[in-house]
Amino acid sequence: MSRLSSIRPSNLVLLAAAPFIIYLFATSSKYLRSLIAILGIGNNAGPIFVGFLIILAVAILGYLCARKARFQTAPGWLRISARAALPAALALMVLGFVAPQVLMPFAESAFFHALSENTSTLIDRSAQTWVLFPEVVEKVQTGLQIVLVVYALVIAAILLSLRLPNGSQGYVQLGFEILTGAVLFYLMFMAHWQFATGVAITFRAAIFAYIFAAILGLIWVGLQSFKPKARTTVTYGCISLTLLAISAFFFMQPQVKYELVGTLDARIAIVRGTPQAQADMIRFGEFQEGESQQYRIRSAPDAASALEQIETVDSVSGAFVPVGTNTKGYPVIWQTQFLPDKYRNPALAFAVFGFLLLTLTVGGAQHKLHPLAVGAEFFVDTIRGIPMLVIILYIGLPLAGAVKDATGGGIDMTNMTRGIIAISVGYSAYMAEIFRSGIEAIPRGQIEAGGSLGLSRWQTARLIILPQALRIVTPPLGNEFIAMIKDTSLLSILSVRDMTQRMREFQAASFLPFAPFNTAAILYVVITLGCASFLKWIERRTARDDR
Repeated sequence: MSRLSSIRPSNLVLLAAAPFIIYLFATSSKYLRSLIAILGIGNNAGPIFVGFLIILAVAILGYLCARKARFQTAPGWLRISARAALPAALALMVLGFVAPQVLMPFAESAFFHALSENTSTLIDRSAQTWVLFPEVVEKVQTGLQIVLVVYALVIAAILLSLRLPNGSQGYVQLGFEILTGAVLFYLMFMAHWQFATGVAITFRAAIFAYIFAAILGLIWVGLQSFKPKARTTVTYGCISLTLLAISAFFFMQPQVKYELVGTLDARIAIVRGTPQAQADMIRFGEFQEGESQQYRIRSAPDAASALEQIETVDSVSGAFVPVGTNTKGYPVIWQTQFLPDKYRNPALAFAVFGFLLLTLTVGGAQHKLHPLAVGAEFFVDTIRGIPMLVIILYIGLPLAGAVKDATGGGIDMTNMTRGIIAISVGYSAYMAEIFRSGIEAIPRGQIEAGGSLGLSRWQTARLIILPQALRIVTPPLGNEFIAMIKDTSLLSILSVRDMTQRMREFQAASFLPFAPFNTAAILYVVITLGCASFLKWIERRTARDDR
């Protein structure tokens, strides 16, 4: 009974219902098929899962060995794990040479999905199911064996580092801990899980978004704590006026003149690179006063090609070209002039940043606050007023596209990355308020005591304020993580194939009305209750440490 009393009541209800849930999935083919689809269980999942578990177990033992070597005073379970690390690494190395077929399914799957499936020359696309070429598989096996040998040597080196002098021992062992931690991080958050892809994507999106949101939240809190100095208003005012002056310089650059020539009977050829605003004016007929007729447009690489299309293409009767390039003598319908994008875009960017900084500077001067503190408070209040779905759509579609265009395709984020950034930005505002309330709960006398001890402001925050504030804000931060797990379902709008997206795909393919939705709901309940129990355990540990 003491064991039962230690279980949370909500988990006890779930455990009581577990036999019925298992019976449902075991006896109903439609629920079983929906479970496989939503979890993301792919082909050859069993052998891949076995290889993953074996490698993961050795990676965990290696990390614990490195951690125990760095901290000599370790609990008993950590010392036992450290002793088992080297035999486990040697056994894994032998397994990689004697029976590589046990580990190769996972290694091959992880390598395959690390490639670009549409462009990589290492993938054989002749078969119905794309696979690696046989010679590539052999190289993957050789690479796996080399990695296993190196990892065994690393574990041995960790144990040998205990004999190094005390001066260099700490740095060497810290490096080993980072190295083994990186291996474990790759397996948990980077490697492809063919046996549970949907769950992996959901958890990874939530965890990465949570980490980035916490970092951004701390940044907003740090900015809000800035205090103005004597020259703050003058400095930021000069910076904002400088930005506005640069914007005015770009706005004063010479404009280019364009003209619409030909007729309006058919499509109108638009020279590639013409600003979108001018193209829309022609598309919607805004160049004609009193008319709202829409016209179809067609892209042309240059002015000569646009004019040539009038003669050679029956569906084109007009062209929008620079003034002076109408060598064919077509009648002019409309003329206009505008600022080229190479001047207009930086002009608008500097104008927006300059005006925003000037507004923050004036607002900070009025209320005796730092301009950056005003900006951080404005950001937090604004983001909290925007629905999360709108943030995801805005960052995932137009903003990501604008970044790609501005960098010439150099920054082309995946849908997963866009979604993580969007959730991070949205939840950072809530995280900032949580951190702010926790920091304000610390008595101000402790800050003054840190200053009297000679600690800098950063040292006082890192060593005195933040450790106590984190204990206070642990429960609300846990709630944010659970909410973030559920909100990862919104990433399906960006076609991120998490559990919700896979549920929608399976429902659309199977036309089942209830099984996919019920299965997804059960999975989310199990995941959130498990996370809530883990967070409750952390909360109890934190409270015990306070005592």
